[in-house]
Amino acid sequence: MNHDLTLMIDENLIQSRIIKFGNQLNKKYSTSELTIICILKGAVPFLKDLTNNLKIDYDIQYLDVKSYKGIKRQQITSEEITFNCENKNILIIDDICDTGHTLIHVINLLRKHNPKNINTAVLLNKQIKSKEYKADTSLFDISNEFVVGYGLDYNNRYRFLNNIYKLN
Repeated sequence: MNHDLTLMIDENLIQSRIIKFGNQLNKKYSTSELTIICILKGAVPFLKDLTNNLKIDYDIQYLDVKSYKGIKRQQITSEEITFNCENKNILIIDDICDTGHTLIHVINLLRKHNPKNINTAVLLNKQIKSKEYKADTSLFDISNEFVVGYGLDYNNRYRFLNNIYKLN
C-alpha cells in the first residue's frame, strides 16, 4: 500500500542545517569530549550526517526507545542505560519532538548516572499545544502533521527517503 506523500523539507535544506549545527558543536566542544546518544531508529540518518561534519572528540551511544505503533502513540519504553555517562557532556539527538515525552524519559534515565550536562537536539520540532518539553536545539519547526522520510517512518516504511514528506 503506497501513501500520498507531499514534500515538506528537501534534502539540501536538511544538509545545510546539519552542517550549521555541526559547526556550532565544533565550537562548543573544541576543548572537551562529547557523548552523543542517538535515539533509535529515527535519528540514525541525522546522526550519520551530523558526525560527518564533526571535527571534535566524540563518543556515540544508542538507546532504543519506543513510543509509536503506526500513527498511534503508546507507552514510552526503553532499555536501561548501560554505558558510562558520569561527568560527561551528553547530547541526545532524536528525529522529532512532539510532546517531548520521549526526551523527558531519556533525560530522567540519564540523570540517575550523574552526567556533567545534558543537551537535546532534534531534527524536527512539532508545534503542538500539548508540548511538555522543547529540545534545546531543533533544526526545523513544523506544524502538527504526520511526517516520514529521513529517519521518520510509518510502520517501518519511508524511513530512508532523503527528503521529509507529509503523509496525506
